Amino acid sequence: MLGMVDALRAELDLVTVKTEQLSHIKRIGEARMFRVPMGAATPAHQRELYTRAVGRQIEAEPYDVVHVFDPWAGVAAAERRRGFTLVYEVASFPDPDPDELALWLEAHEDTLAAADRVIVPTEAARRALAGRATRIDVLPPGVDVGALDWAEVPRFGAARLLYLGPFKAARDLDTTLSAIARIAALRPVRVLMAGDPDHRRRQSLRQRVEAARLADVVEVRGEPSPTSVPGLIAAADVCLVPAAPFYPGGMAELPQPLLEHLACYRPVVAANLPGLSEIVRDEREALLHPPGDAGAQADAVLELLRDAVLRERLTEAGYRRARDELSAGARRRRVRQLYESLAPGTQLLDPWRDNFEEITGLIELSTNALEQLKTTDTVITLPDTDPGSA
Repeated sequence: MLGMVDALRAELDLVTVKTEQLSHIKRIGEARMFRVPMGAATPAHQRELYTRAVGRQIEAEPYDVVHVFDPWAGVAAAERRRGFTLVYEVASFPDPDPDELALWLEAHEDTLAAADRVIVPTEAARRALAGRATRIDVLPPGVDVGALDWAEVPRFGAARLLYLGPFKAARDLDTTLSAIARIAALRPVRVLMAGDPDHRRRQSLRQRVEAARLADVVEVRGEPSPTSVPGLIAAADVCLVPAAPFYPGGMAELPQPLLEHLACYRPVVAANLPGLSEIVRDEREALLHPPGDAGAQADAVLELLRDAVLRERLTEAGYRRARDELSAGARRRRVRQLYESLAPGTQLLDPWRDNFEEITGLIELSTNALEQLKTTDTVITLPDTDPGSA
Protein backbone atom coordinates (compact mmCIF):
# COMPACT_ATOMS: atom_id res chain seq x y z
CA MET A 1 0.00 0.00 0.00
CA LEU A 2 2.85 2.39 0.78
CA GLY A 3 4.28 1.71 -2.66
CA MET A 4 0.94 2.71 -4.17
CA VAL A 5 1.05 6.01 -2.29
CA ASP A 6 4.37 6.77 -3.97
CA ALA A 7 3.24 5.51 -7.36
CA LEU A 8 -0.19 7.02 -7.97
CA ARG A 9 -1.45 10.48 -8.81
CA ALA A 10 -4.71 10.21 -6.87
CA GLU A 11 -6.46 10.97 -3.61
CA LEU A 12 -5.99 7.78 -1.62
CA ASP A 13 -7.66 6.38 1.49
CA LEU A 14 -6.07 3.26 2.98
CA VAL A 15 -7.77 0.87 5.42
CA THR A 16 -5.68 -1.71 7.26
CA VAL A 17 -5.42 -3.55 10.58
CA LYS A 18 -4.11 -1.81 13.68
CA THR A 19 -1.50 -3.45 15.91
CA GLU A 20 -0.71 -2.34 19.44
CA GLN A 21 2.10 0.07 18.56
CA LEU A 22 0.31 1.93 15.73
CA SER A 23 -2.01 4.92 15.77
CA HIS A 24 -5.59 4.76 14.51
CA ILE A 25 -5.17 7.38 11.80
CA LYS A 26 -2.05 8.49 9.97
CA ARG A 27 -1.29 10.68 6.99
CA ILE A 28 1.23 9.38 4.47
CA GLY A 29 1.89 12.22 2.08
CA GLU A 30 -1.53 13.11 0.69
CA ALA A 31 -3.03 9.73 1.61
CA ARG A 32 -5.05 8.97 4.72
CA MET A 33 -4.53 5.63 6.47
CA PHE A 34 -7.26 4.30 8.75
CA ARG A 35 -6.24 1.41 11.01
CA VAL A 36 -8.90 -0.88 12.45
CA PRO A 37 -8.23 -1.94 16.07
CA MET A 38 -8.60 -5.68 16.69
CA GLY A 39 -7.44 -6.23 20.27
CA ALA A 40 -7.82 -9.84 21.39
CA ALA A 41 -10.89 -10.52 19.26
CA THR A 42 -11.55 -13.97 17.82
CA PRO A 43 -10.88 -14.46 14.10
CA ALA A 44 -14.60 -14.25 13.37
CA HIS A 45 -14.94 -11.01 15.34
CA GLN A 46 -11.82 -9.59 13.66
CA ARG A 47 -13.36 -10.22 10.24
CA GLU A 48 -16.55 -8.52 11.37
CA LEU A 49 -14.71 -5.45 12.68
CA TYR A 50 -12.55 -5.18 9.59
CA THR A 51 -15.28 -5.65 6.97
CA ARG A 52 -17.53 -3.23 8.83
CA ALA A 53 -14.78 -0.58 8.75
CA VAL A 54 -14.15 -1.18 5.05
CA GLY A 55 -17.86 -0.91 4.32
CA ARG A 56 -18.23 2.34 6.25
CA GLN A 57 -15.35 3.90 4.37
CA ILE A 58 -16.73 2.89 0.97
CA GLU A 59 -20.12 4.33 1.88
CA ALA A 60 -18.59 7.56 3.19
CA GLU A 61 -16.79 8.67 0.00
CA PRO A 62 -17.32 8.43 -3.77
CA TYR A 63 -14.47 6.30 -5.15
CA ASP A 64 -13.43 5.60 -8.72
CA VAL A 65 -11.39 2.52 -7.79
CA VAL A 66 -11.55 0.24 -4.75
CA HIS A 67 -8.40 -1.90 -4.55
CA VAL A 68 -8.55 -4.76 -2.03
CA PHE A 69 -5.73 -7.01 -0.85
CA ASP A 70 -7.89 -9.68 0.81
CA PRO A 71 -11.23 -11.35 0.06
CA TRP A 72 -12.95 -10.07 3.23
CA ALA A 73 -12.58 -6.49 2.01
CA GLY A 74 -13.51 -7.73 -1.46
CA VAL A 75 -16.85 -9.09 -0.29
CA ALA A 76 -17.57 -5.87 1.64
CA ALA A 77 -16.80 -3.82 -1.49
CA ALA A 78 -18.83 -6.08 -3.80
CA GLU A 79 -21.88 -5.65 -1.58
CA ARG A 80 -21.59 -1.86 -1.92
CA ARG A 81 -20.98 -1.46 -5.64
CA ARG A 82 -21.67 2.16 -6.62
CA GLY A 83 -20.02 2.56 -9.99
CA PHE A 84 -16.39 2.09 -8.91
CA THR A 85 -13.94 -0.35 -10.45
CA LEU A 86 -13.17 -3.24 -8.09
CA VAL A 87 -9.55 -4.48 -8.16
CA TYR A 88 -8.65 -7.62 -6.22
CA GLU A 89 -4.94 -8.15 -5.52
CA VAL A 90 -4.42 -11.70 -4.24
CA ALA A 91 -1.83 -10.88 -1.60
CA SER A 92 -2.88 -12.36 1.75
CA PHE A 93 -3.74 -15.85 2.92
CA PRO A 94 -5.17 -17.24 6.17
CA ASP A 95 -3.66 -19.69 8.60
CA PRO A 96 -4.34 -23.16 7.19
CA ASP A 97 -6.90 -24.10 9.82
CA PRO A 98 -9.51 -26.13 7.88
CA ASP A 99 -12.46 -23.99 9.02
CA GLU A 100 -10.67 -20.68 8.41
CA LEU A 101 -9.38 -21.83 5.04
CA ALA A 102 -12.88 -22.87 3.94
CA LEU A 103 -14.27 -19.44 4.86
CA TRP A 104 -11.38 -17.70 3.11
CA LEU A 105 -11.85 -19.76 -0.06
CA GLU A 106 -15.58 -18.93 -0.17
CA ALA A 107 -14.87 -15.19 0.17
CA HIS A 108 -11.98 -15.52 -2.33
CA GLU A 109 -14.22 -17.08 -4.99
CA ASP A 110 -16.92 -14.45 -4.42
CA THR A 111 -14.36 -11.65 -4.78
CA LEU A 112 -12.86 -13.21 -7.92
CA ALA A 113 -16.33 -13.32 -9.48
CA ALA A 114 -17.10 -9.70 -8.53
CA ALA A 115 -13.75 -8.09 -9.40
CA ASP A 116 -13.24 -6.14 -12.61
CA ARG A 117 -9.49 -6.80 -12.47
CA VAL A 118 -7.47 -9.37 -10.53
CA ILE A 119 -3.79 -8.86 -9.71
CA VAL A 120 -1.41 -11.71 -8.85
CA PRO A 121 2.34 -11.65 -8.13
CA THR A 122 3.47 -14.54 -10.37
CA GLU A 123 2.70 -16.44 -13.55
CA ALA A 124 2.04 -19.53 -11.40
CA ALA A 125 -0.76 -17.67 -9.65
CA ARG A 126 -2.16 -16.50 -12.98
CA ARG A 127 -2.29 -20.11 -14.18
CA ALA A 128 -3.95 -21.20 -10.93
CA LEU A 129 -6.76 -18.67 -11.43
CA ALA A 130 -7.18 -19.02 -15.19
CA GLY A 131 -10.83 -19.12 -16.18
CA ARG A 132 -12.10 -17.88 -12.82
CA ALA A 133 -11.68 -14.13 -13.31
CA THR A 134 -12.41 -11.73 -16.16
CA ARG A 135 -8.92 -10.23 -16.41
CA ILE A 136 -5.77 -11.19 -14.52
CA ASP A 137 -2.66 -8.99 -14.43
CA VAL A 138 0.73 -10.17 -13.11
CA LEU A 139 2.27 -7.50 -10.88
CA PRO A 140 5.54 -8.86 -9.42
CA PRO A 141 6.52 -7.81 -5.90
CA GLY A 142 9.08 -5.10 -5.25
CA VAL A 143 11.58 -4.17 -2.57
CA ASP A 144 13.16 -0.83 -1.69
CA VAL A 145 16.73 -1.79 -2.49
CA GLY A 146 18.05 1.61 -1.41
CA ALA A 147 16.64 1.36 2.11
CA LEU A 148 17.74 -2.28 2.44
CA ASP A 149 21.09 -2.15 0.70
CA TRP A 150 23.59 -4.33 2.50
CA ALA A 151 26.57 -3.35 4.60
CA GLU A 152 29.48 -5.50 5.71
CA VAL A 153 28.95 -6.99 9.16
CA PRO A 154 31.68 -8.89 11.04
CA ARG A 155 31.14 -12.61 11.45
CA PHE A 156 30.36 -13.71 14.99
CA GLY A 157 31.85 -17.18 15.47
CA ALA A 158 29.12 -19.79 15.05
CA ALA A 159 27.18 -19.54 11.79
CA ARG A 160 23.99 -17.50 12.08
CA LEU A 161 20.68 -18.52 10.51
CA LEU A 162 17.80 -16.07 10.25
CA TYR A 163 14.07 -16.60 9.84
CA LEU A 164 12.16 -13.33 9.50
CA GLY A 165 8.37 -13.18 9.19
CA PRO A 166 5.14 -14.32 10.88
CA PHE A 167 5.03 -17.54 12.89
CA LYS A 168 1.98 -18.87 11.06
CA ALA A 169 1.47 -22.53 10.25
CA ALA A 170 1.81 -21.73 6.54
CA ARG A 171 5.47 -20.86 7.15
CA ASP A 172 6.10 -24.47 8.28
CA LEU A 173 8.38 -23.59 11.19
CA ASP A 174 8.08 -27.05 12.75
CA THR A 175 9.90 -28.51 9.75
CA THR A 176 12.47 -25.74 10.10
CA LEU A 177 13.04 -26.61 13.78
CA SER A 178 13.66 -30.22 12.78
CA ALA A 179 16.14 -29.03 10.15
CA ILE A 180 17.89 -26.81 12.73
CA ALA A 181 18.26 -29.79 15.07
CA ARG A 182 19.98 -31.74 12.28
CA ILE A 183 22.29 -28.84 11.47
CA ALA A 184 23.16 -28.18 15.13
CA ALA A 185 24.16 -31.83 15.55
CA LEU A 186 26.85 -31.35 12.89
CA ARG A 187 28.18 -27.85 13.51
CA PRO A 188 27.69 -24.87 15.88
CA VAL A 189 24.93 -22.50 14.77
CA ARG A 190 22.88 -19.67 16.24
CA VAL A 191 19.35 -19.09 14.99
CA LEU A 192 17.15 -16.00 15.26
CA MET A 193 13.43 -16.36 14.51
CA ALA A 194 11.75 -12.95 14.57
CA GLY A 195 9.03 -10.87 13.00
CA ASP A 196 5.64 -11.83 14.46
CA PRO A 197 3.75 -9.10 16.37
CA ASP A 198 1.35 -11.65 17.92
CA HIS A 199 2.60 -12.55 21.43
CA ARG A 200 0.50 -15.73 21.44
CA ARG A 201 2.26 -17.10 18.36
CA ARG A 202 5.63 -16.08 19.81
CA GLN A 203 4.88 -17.95 23.03
CA SER A 204 3.72 -21.01 21.12
CA LEU A 205 6.94 -21.05 19.07
CA ARG A 206 9.07 -20.70 22.22
CA GLN A 207 7.31 -23.72 23.69
CA ARG A 208 8.04 -25.75 20.55
CA VAL A 209 11.68 -24.65 20.67
CA GLU A 210 11.87 -25.88 24.28
CA ALA A 211 10.20 -29.17 23.36
CA ALA A 212 12.75 -29.69 20.58
CA ARG A 213 15.59 -29.01 23.07
CA LEU A 214 16.84 -26.11 20.98
CA ALA A 215 16.60 -23.33 23.56
CA ASP A 216 20.41 -22.91 23.54
CA VAL A 217 20.40 -22.58 19.76
CA VAL A 218 17.19 -20.73 18.78
CA GLU A 219 16.14 -17.29 19.98
CA VAL A 220 12.56 -16.16 19.36
CA ARG A 221 11.90 -12.42 19.17
CA GLY A 222 9.07 -10.11 18.16
CA GLU A 223 8.67 -7.66 15.31
CA PRO A 224 11.81 -5.57 14.67
CA SER A 225 11.65 -1.88 13.84
CA PRO A 226 11.95 -1.17 10.10
CA THR A 227 15.25 0.63 10.61
CA SER A 228 16.79 -2.42 12.30
CA VAL A 229 15.84 -4.91 9.56
CA PRO A 230 18.85 -4.35 7.25
CA GLY A 231 21.27 -4.93 10.13
CA LEU A 232 19.47 -8.08 11.27
CA ILE A 233 19.62 -9.53 7.78
CA ALA A 234 23.21 -8.46 7.10
CA ALA A 235 24.36 -10.22 10.29
CA ALA A 236 23.02 -13.59 9.05
CA ASP A 237 25.10 -16.17 7.22
CA VAL A 238 22.06 -17.86 5.66
CA CYS A 239 18.42 -16.69 5.50
CA LEU A 240 15.57 -19.22 5.66
CA VAL A 241 12.30 -18.89 3.73
CA PRO A 242 10.27 -22.02 4.53
CA ALA A 243 6.67 -22.55 3.43
CA ALA A 244 4.08 -25.29 3.30
CA PRO A 245 1.79 -26.15 0.35
CA PHE A 246 -1.44 -25.41 2.18
CA TYR A 247 -3.28 -23.44 -0.48
CA PRO A 248 -5.08 -25.17 -3.35
CA GLY A 249 -4.54 -24.68 -7.03
CA GLY A 250 -0.85 -23.82 -6.91
CA MET A 251 -1.32 -20.53 -5.05
CA ALA A 252 1.41 -19.57 -2.59
CA GLU A 253 1.95 -16.61 -0.32
CA LEU A 254 5.10 -14.69 -1.21
CA PRO A 255 6.98 -13.66 1.94
CA GLN A 256 8.23 -10.06 1.66
CA PRO A 257 11.38 -10.92 3.69
CA LEU A 258 12.55 -13.04 0.75
CA LEU A 259 13.12 -9.90 -1.32
CA GLU A 260 14.68 -8.13 1.67
CA HIS A 261 17.22 -10.94 2.03
CA LEU A 262 18.19 -10.59 -1.62
CA ALA A 263 18.48 -6.80 -1.35
CA CYS A 264 20.70 -7.15 1.74
CA TYR A 265 23.08 -9.44 -0.18
CA ARG A 266 22.45 -12.59 1.85
CA PRO A 267 22.20 -16.21 0.62
CA VAL A 268 18.77 -17.84 0.79
CA VAL A 269 17.40 -21.34 1.34
CA ALA A 270 13.70 -21.45 0.38
CA ALA A 271 10.84 -23.88 -0.11
CA ASN A 272 10.31 -24.99 -3.69
CA LEU A 273 6.72 -23.86 -4.24
CA PRO A 274 5.03 -22.34 -7.31
CA GLY A 275 5.57 -18.61 -7.17
CA LEU A 276 8.51 -18.77 -4.81
CA SER A 277 10.48 -20.65 -7.45
CA GLU A 278 9.74 -17.83 -9.93
CA ILE A 279 11.21 -15.20 -7.63
CA VAL A 280 14.32 -17.24 -6.78
CA ARG A 281 15.30 -20.08 -9.09
CA ASP A 282 17.00 -23.19 -7.75
CA GLU A 283 20.80 -23.02 -7.90
CA ARG A 284 20.58 -19.63 -9.62
CA GLU A 285 19.48 -17.16 -6.89
CA ALA A 286 18.91 -19.60 -4.01
CA LEU A 287 18.89 -23.24 -3.00
CA LEU A 288 15.38 -24.66 -2.96
CA HIS A 289 14.12 -27.70 -1.04
CA PRO A 290 10.87 -29.67 -1.16
CA PRO A 291 8.40 -28.16 1.33
CA GLY A 292 8.08 -30.17 4.51
CA ASP A 293 11.40 -31.98 3.99
CA ALA A 294 13.57 -31.17 7.02
CA GLY A 295 16.46 -33.27 5.75
CA ALA A 296 16.60 -31.48 2.40
CA GLN A 297 16.31 -28.10 4.11
CA ALA A 298 19.20 -28.96 6.46
CA ASP A 299 21.33 -30.28 3.59
CA ALA A 300 20.81 -27.04 1.62
CA VAL A 301 21.84 -24.89 4.59
CA LEU A 302 24.93 -27.01 5.28
CA GLU A 303 25.93 -26.88 1.61
CA LEU A 304 25.78 -23.09 1.59
CA LEU A 305 27.74 -22.83 4.84
CA ARG A 306 30.61 -24.98 3.59
CA ASP A 307 30.79 -23.86 -0.06
CA ALA A 308 31.90 -20.22 -0.18
CA VAL A 309 32.03 -20.14 -4.00
CA LEU A 310 28.44 -21.34 -4.33
CA ARG A 311 27.32 -18.97 -1.58
CA GLU A 312 28.86 -15.96 -3.29
CA ARG A 313 27.50 -16.90 -6.73
CA LEU A 314 23.91 -17.29 -5.50
CA THR A 315 24.11 -14.17 -3.35
CA GLU A 316 25.38 -12.02 -6.20
CA ALA A 317 22.72 -13.33 -8.59
CA GLY A 318 19.94 -12.76 -6.03
CA TYR A 319 21.17 -9.24 -5.34
CA ARG A 320 21.22 -8.39 -9.05
CA ARG A 321 17.72 -9.84 -9.52
CA ALA A 322 16.32 -7.74 -6.67
CA ARG A 323 17.94 -4.57 -8.00
CA ASP A 324 17.25 -5.09 -11.71
CA GLU A 325 13.85 -6.83 -11.79
CA LEU A 326 12.18 -6.71 -8.36
CA SER A 327 12.79 -3.18 -7.13
CA ALA A 328 10.11 -1.00 -5.56
CA GLY A 329 10.62 1.43 -8.44
CA ALA A 330 9.80 -1.25 -11.01
CA ARG A 331 6.65 -2.15 -9.09
CA ARG A 332 5.60 1.52 -8.86
CA ARG A 333 5.92 1.86 -12.63
CA ARG A 334 3.75 -1.23 -13.15
CA VAL A 335 1.14 0.06 -10.68
CA ARG A 336 1.00 3.38 -12.50
CA GLN A 337 0.56 1.63 -15.85
CA LEU A 338 -2.24 -0.52 -14.43
CA TYR A 339 -4.10 2.51 -13.04
CA GLU A 340 -3.70 4.40 -16.28
CA SER A 341 -5.57 1.54 -17.96
CA LEU A 342 -8.24 1.65 -15.22
CA ALA A 343 -8.71 5.44 -15.34
CA PRO A 344 -7.19 6.75 -18.59
CA GLY A 345 -5.46 10.10 -18.28
CA THR A 346 -5.14 10.11 -14.49
CA GLN A 347 -1.51 8.95 -14.37
CA LEU A 348 -0.17 10.97 -17.28
CA LEU A 349 2.24 13.66 -16.17
CA ASP A 350 4.28 16.35 -17.87
CA PRO A 351 6.98 16.89 -15.22
CA TRP A 352 7.94 20.32 -16.58
CA ARG A 353 4.39 21.58 -16.39
CA ASP A 354 2.72 19.66 -13.56
CA ASN A 355 5.40 19.54 -10.86
CA PHE A 356 5.23 23.23 -9.93
CA GLU A 357 2.49 24.99 -8.01
CA GLU A 358 1.35 28.37 -9.35
CA ILE A 359 1.91 29.81 -5.87
CA THR A 360 5.66 29.46 -6.45
CA GLY A 361 5.64 32.54 -8.68
CA LEU A 362 3.82 34.58 -6.03
CA ILE A 363 6.36 33.63 -3.40
CA GLU A 364 9.20 34.70 -5.69
CA LEU A 365 7.37 37.97 -6.43
CA SER A 366 6.77 38.69 -2.76
CA THR A 367 10.40 37.99 -1.89
CA ASN A 368 11.63 40.51 -4.46
CA ALA A 369 9.02 43.02 -3.38
CA LEU A 370 10.03 42.79 0.28
CA GLU A 371 13.59 43.62 -0.72
CA GLN A 372 12.26 46.77 -2.41
CA LEU A 373 10.37 47.76 0.75
CA LYS A 374 13.70 48.42 2.45
CA THR A 375 14.24 51.46 0.20
CA THR A 376 10.76 52.52 -0.98
CA ASP A 377 7.31 53.26 0.42
CA THR A 378 5.63 50.76 -1.92
CA VAL A 379 2.86 48.64 -0.38
CA ILE A 380 2.21 45.21 -1.93
CA THR A 381 -0.85 43.10 -1.26
CA LEU A 382 -1.04 39.44 -2.18
CA PRO A 383 -4.21 37.41 -2.75
CA ASP A 384 -5.28 35.11 0.05
CA THR A 385 -3.44 31.83 -0.25
CA ASP A 386 -3.59 28.50 1.46
CA PRO A 387 -1.03 28.63 4.31
CA GLY A 388 -0.32 24.98 3.79
CA SER A 389 0.57 25.58 0.15
CA ALA A 390 2.68 28.59 1.03
